[in-house]
Amino acid sequence: MYQRGQISVEFVLMAAIVMLVVVAFGFAIANENELNSVATAVRTGAENGTTYLSLNNSTMQPVRVTSVNMSGTNNVNIKVSFSGSVTNLQQNILTSINTSLTSQGFITNYAGGTQLTFQTSRHNYTISLV
Repeated sequence: MYQRGQISVEFVLMAAIVMLVVVAFGFAIANENELNSVATAVRTGAENGTTYLSLNNSTMQPVRVTSVNMSGTNNVNIKVSFSGSVTNLQQNILTSINTSLTSQGFITNYAGGTQLTFQTSRHNYTISLV
């Protein structure tokens, strides 16, 4: 009779330890998933923006995204690098990045300018083009 009670306590204790480990890893995985989703949306938006601009302007040389660099922990700075100059196209590319982010479910308040900023429950993001 006492063995049955002991098995139940051990089972509950083991289940609690497993649940604690799952919650701890879940938090870390959710944070990395958000960072990866933002980086993917930024890259996709930048590629779509440059492709759209080069297709609509036959005199424009094709420009491709060479890198998306993220730095910071709470305030995450994202710098998007291109194979050529995009200084006169920044607002169009940032608008395309904004569209890509909103299609992924992120809420942004981009109304023009040279930077796109938005925040989630985990991070504050600032996106700029290099």
